[in-house]
Amino acid sequence: MSNGLKWIGVLAVLLALSATAAYGAIYKIVDKDGNVTYTDQKPYEGAKPVDLPELSVITTDIPIPEKSTDESEQAKAAEPTPRELRKLYRDFRITQPQPEETFWGTANKVVVSWGSQRTIMPGMSVMLYVDGEPQQAPVQGGVTLTLDRGEHQVYAELRDPRGRRVVTTDPVTFFVKQHSAKFGSP
Repeated sequence: MSNGLKWIGVLAVLLALSATAAYGAIYKIVDKDGNVTYTDQKPYEGAKPVDLPELSVITTDIPIPEKSTDESEQAKAAEPTPRELRKLYRDFRITQPQPEETFWGTANKVVVSWGSQRTIMPGMSVMLYVDGEPQQAPVQGGVTLTLDRGEHQVYAELRDPRGRRVVTTDPVTFFVKQHSAKFGSP
């Protein structure tokens, strides 16, 4: 180790020790081989603490930012994280129609509803996907869809106030069937 590095090491130790001097006494111990150790534990009865120079403090013109009292920032800080929201709404699901349900004679109208056991927080939104096409939907309740005959699939996404997806329901496949106008005719 070069002399310069030794002095830097000694200086670092002295600075560290001077920092702890503010909290209590520092003692210097030299063993039989000349190794020096500094400690805050009194090594023996009658040991005297080392006088260390005070730390130098440099002041700057840089202002310390004040804590924000802006209400919108406080609201953001109080807003649950996406992970917390996923836990709260993990039971969010399509409640109607049932998987593989068939609708007969409804004039092609089907009620699709969704929900969670927990009340959905203000500011959250639902995006409903019908056969892959997104449409904005009310947060609570459901919608009545007019669909062509055939197989259809719906699923919903619950989104946080920032529009980030929180939970996506499992897709539900159902069928709309109508009797032919000639059904039952001779």
